Amino acid sequence: MVNPEFDDAAVTEVHFELQGTLLPRDHGYPLFLELSRLLPWLPDEALAAVHHIQGAETGRDDLLILNRRTKLVVRIPNHREADLAILSGQTITVGGFKLTIGKGKTKPLARHSPLYAHCVTTGSMDEESFASDIIRILDELKITCRFICGRRQTITTADGVAYGYSLLLHELPVEQSILVQQRGMGGNRKIGCGIFIPHKSTNALV
Repeated sequence: MVNPEFDDAAVTEVHFELQGTLLPRDHGYPLFLELSRLLPWLPDEALAAVHHIQGAETGRDDLLILNRRTKLVVRIPNHREADLAILSGQTITVGGFKLTIGKGKTKPLARHSPLYAHCVTTGSMDEESFASDIIRILDELKITCRFICGRRQTITTADGVAYGYSLLLHELPVEQSILVQQRGMGGNRKIGCGIFIPHKSTNALV
């Protein structure tokens, strides 16, 4: 059970239109640096998270191609929503590629289960240790559910290379899904890790 004092509306998301052509697949850290230049409070905001930008395959392992539907999504506590307005109209450079940030639209977190995270990092390098970490984190959150680990991934962080896994939580009570989305799991949430979104099924993860 979630604490009755828990505020399920304390965190929200702003989805920004995004114009650009290409983006490195491993773009979380350089994107965070650019956003921190415009949002000096971002590094110290505990509940803030920056989603991994979704792109299409290019035939190269290191690049993604962007289209008109591509969005920059920032998850923030409600009191920071107005502070994100400065992003609209800005042009940033990520991995040598220019991105122009357009209008933003606020959306509440979804009351949904199951949930999926593109990559979760816990400090463990192998899947068995990673799974043990997830069990411990769920226990700390007082959440009982099942999970499926996807493939191992490598990401660049401020401290060098880190390893993580995609992760799907299923049989998760809907009333607890908001808690997971607000808190996230593991580290590196500001560079795209540990951020959960609604997922349609428990099919194989990528």
